[in-house]
Parts: sequence; C-alpha cells; structure tokens
Amino acid sequence: MLELEVREFLANGASPQGLNSLLQRCMNDGGAEALRHVSCLFEDDYNGMTYKWELKEPAAFALLYWQKAGLEQLARCVAHNPRSSNSSIALDILSSAASGEFSTLLSGPYWGDLKERVTNAGGLAAETQHYARRTLVELVLAAKDEDDLILWLALVFQRHYAKRDGANAAKNLVQAVASRWFAIGDRTLQAYQGLIEAFADDEPRFQRFFEANPQLLDPMAVEVWPQPNLFGSRKPDFVVKRSDGSYLVVEIECPSKVIITKAGHPSADVTHAEHQATDYRKYMLGHIANVKDVFPGFSEPDCLVVVGLEGTLTKGQKAALASLNDARHRLKVVGFDWILDRAKKISENVAEHGVVVSVRRMI
Repeated sequence: MLELEVREFLANGASPQGLNSLLQRCMNDGGAEALRHVSCLFEDDYNGMTYKWELKEPAAFALLYWQKAGLEQLARCVAHNPRSSNSSIALDILSSAASGEFSTLLSGPYWGDLKERVTNAGGLAAETQHYARRTLVELVLAAKDEDDLILWLALVFQRHYAKRDGANAAKNLVQAVASRWFAIGDRTLQAYQGLIEAFADDEPRFQRFFEANPQLLDPMAVEVWPQPNLFGSRKPDFVVKRSDGSYLVVEIECPSKVIITKAGHPSADVTHAEHQATDYRKYMLGHIANVKDVFPGFSEPDCLVVVGLEGTLTKGQKAALASLNDARHRLKVVGFDWILDRAKKISENVAEHGVVVSVRRMI
C-alpha cells in the first residue's frame, strides 16, 4: 500500500502536505521497507522542478527517524546519485544532526510535527550525533570532484549562516572538510583490512593500494613517487614528500613475512628491507644535486620499512622490535597492521573532534 502511494506521489505531482502525510505513515510503519520508501522520496528529482528542495529536504530529514540505519541510507542515496541537490541536502542534514540542532531545518509551516517526531525518536540523541558526524566525514571524503564539493559546501554554508542557530552546524561542516586532508575513510580502511586478510603474500597488490592511498604511508603526505627510477640505478618502493617539506623513503614487503624471529632478532626479510631503504637514502644523499631536480627541497630523509604483522608478535618480540627501532637512525620498522591502527586512530579522532590542537601548560 505504501509503495503504491509513494509511486503515485512521485508520478502525479507533489505537494508538501501530501509528502508530510506520506512521511508520517512511513514512520508509523517503522520498518526497513518504509525506510526505503522515504529514501526514494528524498532521492527523486521531481522532474527538476524549481522548488524540489522543499520536498527533498523533509524526506532526507525523516530518515533520521531510523537513526543509524537512516543515516546509512542517506549516505547510500548520495553515493548512488550524487547530484548537487542530493549532496548538499545530505551535508545540510548531517551537519545539523551532528550539532544536535534542528532549528535551521524545515522552515516551512507543515513540518512542526515531523521535527518533533524525529526528535522524540532519538534524532538528537548523543549516539545519533556521533553517527551523523561520522557519516558527514565519510560523505566529504567520498566526494570525487573538488569543484563539486566546493559548490555543495557553498550552498550549505549559505543556509547555515543565514539562520540564527546555524553556527554549530557550520562548525561540524568545517571539521568534516578538514578531515578530507587528514583522515582516511572507513571504506578505505576496510578494504585495506581485507587486503591484509586475503592477500598477505601479494606485495604488488599492496604497492598499488598504497599508491592509490598514500596517506596510509604517512598522514602528512602531499606528494608520492611510486618506485621512482633513481637515474637508472635504484627503485625504492615509494618516496613521499610531507607537508612540512621533509621526505620519507618507504620499503614494503608482505604481511605474511616475519618481523622478529622467535629468538628475538630481526628476520632476514627485515634486515634485507632495512639495507635497501638505507642504501636508497645513501645513494640519494650522494647525488643530492640531481635528486633535488626531481624532489624539490630534498634533504636527509626518514626511512620506513613495512613488513609482517605486529599483532602476531609475543610480548618479548614486541620489546625486541621497540629496541630495534630505538637503535636505528631515522629508520622505523612497522607491521602492516600498525599502518592500519594509526590510520584508524587518526580517522576516529578527526571525525569525532575535528582538527583541533589543545594547548596545555604544566604548572
């Protein structure tokens, strides 16, 4: 019955009053099919009518009635159809939900009952705010075109700052945008986890993945050279330039390889990778004039060796790895899972708190 009504509504003309009635009945149902119907009411373009925002925004807002499931559905709608209206409305809804403030949304005369009902269902609950913040970051990270993203943001900022209580929502939006340059999205992290589990002995596959996601290698990466040809002599796996102008030479092996032996010594694979990384560094410093033509501002780089999994180490082996790293000069040996754990922590912190530096003084 609901499905037929939604189809007729979309096919035969639309009005705010009719939409409100449909949304209320979908919430009365409360099930997964009703959630899907509401998402259709949001995603439809209403034949490109001028005032489609007045229909799409209430439907997107109603998805919050389903809390986490509704937020996930909102994100799926935008991923499926990322047109400007869908994306900007989703950013508007998510940033408002993340701030715990709905007063900037649904300013028409029909929506008071809808706002009250969504609020009473948990639309402003702390858990919903948390999921909205995470979904907002994911949406910003997933945007493929910078120009499109800027357009969507401009539309939403204009709406937030035009209203008295829009500052907190705008702040959440700014934090999400900052995360685009500091965080790695959940889908990328899940894909990397899957790679470790399914292809632990496939180094070329990890080479390609890091090439596509260089911030896994270093959160401050701004440029990366995969397997650069050092004047026909050597090819490190990666040379990374950080945002502060410093450089990192990276040598990767495989997650399946051993880091520390049972006797507490670095494995032959670790020793080999260390020698390669330090050899690349020595070679580059010995040809510094030529190297600076390719890598602007190059100076003595740090080295990173990625091999094995730290999660498989015993307490004694972890202590041996820590001692190994303490004894090395500007070189660090880490596991593939260490890369994952660091990226998760950065993503969680940025998504939850934004890019904020706290100044603390010792008294």
